[in-house]
Amino acid sequence: MNLNKRLVLLLFPIILFGYGIATFFVYQYQKSSVIELEQAKLEQRMFQLQSVFKEESSAVDNAMALFLEGGYLSDFLTSASSSYRDIALSQGLNVLTSQILSNKPNSRLSFALYNGSGDELFYYERSADPFATISNEQFGVTQKMIAHHITSSWELFHNSSDISVVKGRLLDRVALLPFKGRDINDSVQLSFAVRMDQFSDYLSTLEQSYNATLVWPNQILPVENVFAHSIQLSPNQFLTIKPNASVLARPLLNLRIQLIFVAFFLGVITYGLLIYLISRFITAPISALDNELTQVMEYQKENISPTESRSEIGQLSKKFYVLFEQLQNNLKKTHEMAITDTLTSLPNRFRFYEYAKSALIKAEQDKRFVSLIYIDLDNFKFVNDKLGHEAGDDLLCFLANDLQRLIKPILQSQGGCMVSRLSGDEFAIVLTHKVAVDEADDLAQSVVALFERGYQSDHYYFPVSASMGIATYPADGHNLKELIANADMAMYNAKRSGKNRYKHYSENIASAARRTKSIETQLKMIDCDKEFSLVYMPYTSANMQIKGFEVLIRWHSAELGEIHPDEFIPIAEQTGTYAKIDHWVFETAFKSLPKIRDVFGEECVLSINISAAELGHHVVLDRLIELKEQYGIEDKSIELELTETFSYVQTSSVFDVLNGLQKAGFSIAIDDFGVGYTPLLHMIDYPVDKVKLDKVLTERVTNPEYAKLLPALIELCHLQDIVVTAEGIENTSQYKNLREAGCDFFQGYWLSKPMTLDELENWYYVYSNKGNL
Repeated sequence: MNLNKRLVLLLFPIILFGYGIATFFVYQYQKSSVIELEQAKLEQRMFQLQSVFKEESSAVDNAMALFLEGGYLSDFLTSASSSYRDIALSQGLNVLTSQILSNKPNSRLSFALYNGSGDELFYYERSADPFATISNEQFGVTQKMIAHHITSSWELFHNSSDISVVKGRLLDRVALLPFKGRDINDSVQLSFAVRMDQFSDYLSTLEQSYNATLVWPNQILPVENVFAHSIQLSPNQFLTIKPNASVLARPLLNLRIQLIFVAFFLGVITYGLLIYLISRFITAPISALDNELTQVMEYQKENISPTESRSEIGQLSKKFYVLFEQLQNNLKKTHEMAITDTLTSLPNRFRFYEYAKSALIKAEQDKRFVSLIYIDLDNFKFVNDKLGHEAGDDLLCFLANDLQRLIKPILQSQGGCMVSRLSGDEFAIVLTHKVAVDEADDLAQSVVALFERGYQSDHYYFPVSASMGIATYPADGHNLKELIANADMAMYNAKRSGKNRYKHYSENIASAARRTKSIETQLKMIDCDKEFSLVYMPYTSANMQIKGFEVLIRWHSAELGEIHPDEFIPIAEQTGTYAKIDHWVFETAFKSLPKIRDVFGEECVLSINISAAELGHHVVLDRLIELKEQYGIEDKSIELELTETFSYVQTSSVFDVLNGLQKAGFSIAIDDFGVGYTPLLHMIDYPVDKVKLDKVLTERVTNPEYAKLLPALIELCHLQDIVVTAEGIENTSQYKNLREAGCDFFQGYWLSKPMTLDELENWYYVYSNKGNL
């Protein structure tokens, strides 16, 4: 982290903390002011609400006074009951209410008149409802006054729908004075009621704006919450409003935002000013020196600029100027070591990535091609195992020189080529060229030519070859990662195609890789009983007696179709899924042995291939012994076939497993004998009971040109008490030559193709009737 960044990171939390503390105390001080202001606003609105109430409720007082003073009641009571009397009173009340509610055309005011018995004498209501009736509240006041001889009443009613005020009088029917008689029938009860619409609207607005709780006590409540207020509506009626605490959240939030904004603004100014001053007078000279040193290290300058400054930075610059010659020389040497392979002196993997990325950028600008040739030596492990690591290093050094020699003409003509050693026996050539394929092909063919008859150094002959994959920009990838992956894919395809060759990346190769991945995926979740099956290939003795069967596995995938063992077994071995397949093959074959012996005799033997990858673990020994005991298999009834590539995995644990299998009653055979690089001496080292001549060797030694080798080869095996089976016999002539040479057992399409268990019995019936037995 440079000094400027460190300065930025150090100052920021200090300023943030300082202004944060200041903002906190200012907020605490201002918070009480905000609460007081909101309380004052609430009190003002409550006083206004009280004024609205007084103004609106005064309508009942005015109506009562005007009604009694105007003689409306006496006229009504002294007149005979008739519709004219009611109409006259209604007209009088219309005039009276119009005077009182002149500025409130929509207000609702009602008048009710009852006799002392509680019977309704008259009801009037100023409203838009022609069928209006007396409200429950007004009726209740009437009945209560009559029942209790109450001469005067003023009451406030409130519910969720509306608020109303009712004023009632109980009067002497004759004197029209407050009733003081004993017989209630001598009285009349009248009441005026007004609905407090304006008050209700204002109160509803206030309730919603404060999200408040309303309380209607008959006395002032003690203050539990500072942010609350009470008003008196009548001598015995009060209203208390208790705003929700969240109402204060908005003004307090606004206060916080304002304070944070101011603090942020001041903090930014302070922060920027401090950064500028410190950077200008403290860190800038240091950064300038650092930039010069960086330019020198990146080979943009030979040395830093001299300075005459007497400051500490100036003195440090002078020392760097004097010392940098030595530092520069050491740096160059170190960089060369970092990008060079110590064994071959070729550029290493790091330098390869560096160069390849640069070549791709330049090729995009110049509209040229870049080919990546990925080289992997075939059988290099054999060289290390058989000839020693010194020989392996010798091979790599000689090959590095040859590859440098091959690219030298390209470097002289166009300059766009580099060979590097990536790791172990892996090399890569990056080639920039104008023609899409030809130049890369010519170079790849030159590499193949180095290995046409193995590879020769000054001290060794190496039985190795090279497999190469080629991927070209831009057709096969637009970045280095894609080119490496596709070239590697093409190289593995070249190996599978026969080695010592090169392959260009193609969609077919990608498809094959996808198929390999699909097989790998299917193997991980396969149900062996549903998709695998066994076939049996018979072999005979010299007198044509059937002596046993080689057990072969077949796979019919519901998703991929028929898959040959040569394709899926190597994948299973590489991915670690072969143990499950091996176990299924052995168990299924052991189960089939009794049925085979019922048809072909008790001496019939089953030969089963076992993966060399399984032999390094004692688990396979324990599993086979367990299966042998479980199914009651007799000794020497099962023959285990090892491919000759088993020689690559010789360890003490492997020989322990083989000896354990032989002691447990299993016979050991070497399959595909005669291919690869395994010496004959291994027949002495292995606990072997049989060798099986590979079909290529069988074809070769039955040819008249090599016929003399056949008896000697078989005799060599017999001298070790090893019996010999010839595989791949295609015709009777080969069979006769092998029998005359002393071969013990015979197998091939000349006798029969592999068959299922159900097909064996029919085949044996035909075979027996031909007189072969």
